[in-house]
Amino acid sequence: MEELGEELFGTKFLDSWHAHYAKLEAYLQQNSFNKLLETGDAGDGLLKWIEIQGRLKNKLPLALRNKLTELNVDFYLQADFWGQRYGQLVLFYQQHGHAHLPAADEKYEALNAWLFRQLQGKKYLSESQFSRLDALAVDWDIITSRDQRWEQMYGRLKEFKETFDHCQVPQNWEPDKSLANWVRVQRRLHATAKLNPKRANRLHALNFIWHVQTIYDAQWQHYFGVLQAFYQAHGHCRVPGKQKQLTSWIENQRTAKRTNTMLPARNKQLTEIGFNWSSKGIKINNWEKSYKLLIAYKRANGHCFVPVKYKENKSLGYWVASQRRMEAQGQLTEVKKKKLSQLGFVWNNHTQEQLQSIYDSQWTLNFEQLKIYQQEYGNCQVSLKINPKLQRWTKWQRMLFCEGRLSAERLARLNEIRFPWNIQEGYWMKMYEALTDFRSAFGHTRVPHKWVPNRQLVVWVYRQKLKRSELTAQKVELLNMIDFDWELQRRKVASWNNMYECLIKFKEAFGHTRVPVKGAEDQKLGKWVSRMRYEKEKLFPERKALLEKIEFDWGYQLV
Repeated sequence: MEELGEELFGTKFLDSWHAHYAKLEAYLQQNSFNKLLETGDAGDGLLKWIEIQGRLKNKLPLALRNKLTELNVDFYLQADFWGQRYGQLVLFYQQHGHAHLPAADEKYEALNAWLFRQLQGKKYLSESQFSRLDALAVDWDIITSRDQRWEQMYGRLKEFKETFDHCQVPQNWEPDKSLANWVRVQRRLHATAKLNPKRANRLHALNFIWHVQTIYDAQWQHYFGVLQAFYQAHGHCRVPGKQKQLTSWIENQRTAKRTNTMLPARNKQLTEIGFNWSSKGIKINNWEKSYKLLIAYKRANGHCFVPVKYKENKSLGYWVASQRRMEAQGQLTEVKKKKLSQLGFVWNNHTQEQLQSIYDSQWTLNFEQLKIYQQEYGNCQVSLKINPKLQRWTKWQRMLFCEGRLSAERLARLNEIRFPWNIQEGYWMKMYEALTDFRSAFGHTRVPHKWVPNRQLVVWVYRQKLKRSELTAQKVELLNMIDFDWELQRRKVASWNNMYECLIKFKEAFGHTRVPVKGAEDQKLGKWVSRMRYEKEKLFPERKALLEKIEFDWGYQLV
């Protein structure tokens, strides 16, 4: 995934991502997230961007996922992409009386591609999703022609571009191998002049890359640009090992030079910025540099026992630990071992005991700080803005837990304070505690639909009812303990034709179409009439004509 990350999430994607993130962050300082989802009044492209984040989910780089977490909203659950597409299909069904989408109509291209995926992967649908589609009488046994199949794959490619802002589908992309294979086929057909010109033009309109070498060249130039920026900032090309992708690329250039497979132009570009073609000399110089730092440390402290997380120079602490590890594995040369021993470097097991003692003390100190944070803020979901050091420590505990490397004692101590072992669980518990407080105050869990004090809780409660079958047994039990009301009330969507018939009856009874929004027997009709006036310019001509036929009152107009 690390290799694919650079390929999928390029500079253009990241620039756009951070711009939209800043826009959303500014919006949330003044409004709630639910208001944005309900009204969509935050600006062009923001709701579409939110939908894409929900679609990407765990495919995003960790740094971006962490930034989304800082917004402290139930981000992924809000981006109900499936529900949005289903809603569009319902509208089509209400307007046409069936769910057979026209294959050649660009208006329904994205919806057609989505429906095709549901039909093809019906065995992966939940029982609820299958029932909702079946209620629209979709054709589960649809047989697609080659043209239809091409259109479906083209739609998936457009969706890919909407998400990543390019068409460079990785060759072995796990999320959609069939799309990766289809992209390869289009390139092969184009290279052999067998691709339909109309299809080629449509792909060209998406800035489709016809030659894989173009991608490789772009990647090379990207990494060269990063190295060039490093050179301009530091005056050398000795990139530290923590920049794994760049150092891996650098080693590939040395290999290409050694095997005579490097292009002369690239060789020239690298040489002009003082590129080191051999890493041997760099490693020797780095070792000597760290050795001198260790001598200075001993002069200042009287010993060579540098903590691994030495605040003043973390790299020195890691280097000292690596010398012990290499010596234990027989990988340290006798010359280096002798030079270290002359400084009084400690190699024995007693050192490990001292290290463990320091680690234990540091862990206990961070744990106590977490308890203080919990008392102050009411949860253990540490904010990066409030305490970045403690937030990184909690992140490390989760990683150790997932890898099975967290001791039983520490696991038990964290469980005692209800430490959330993943971010989504932390949000769930936060909302559960808010609901518990609501029940203590009002005696029930029926949070009003328009409850202003906590709009997030309103949406969360609705989600628990809607997705009860997907909740764990522990969560269901916790909700039952507070007498959670599982009854799910769904709003009935009345068709346009039904509302129009109601309007005709209203006119026959009162002689006009000015249905009041408030105080009327049928408030739904009043709201519908108000919406027709507001959407006058967007109405289908035939619907507008039907309203004109009964002398519909469009409201006052200035002359």
